[in-house]
Amino acid sequence: MQQEFSTQYPDLDIQILGVNFAGLEAKNEQICDGRDIPWLQDTESANWWGRWQAEWRDLIVVDGAGEATGDLVNLTHHDLANEDEYVAVKTMLLDAAKAQ
Repeated sequence: MQQEFSTQYPDLDIQILGVNFAGLEAKNEQICDGRDIPWLQDTESANWWGRWQAEWRDLIVVDGAGEATGDLVNLTHHDLANEDEYVAVKTMLLDAAKAQ
């Protein structure tokens, strides 16, 4: 999906990245193996997961300042391998980027 955004909508500057929960740093190398999106590590002092009220596998749309926009999809319940789910998430991200 990131490749689609980069090639089809470069002016929207949509960036997909992962944020690991604070305290789970030991698995970062394993999590990143074979993946190409940026992976960030949350810390107890930054507490992004807490600020966003995130749960495991949440996709949270944030603005340029890192503030959640309210758009959220849990990827455990919305499998992107399903074409309808993929299109719905892609549309949500495009709509959020166009609203900025």
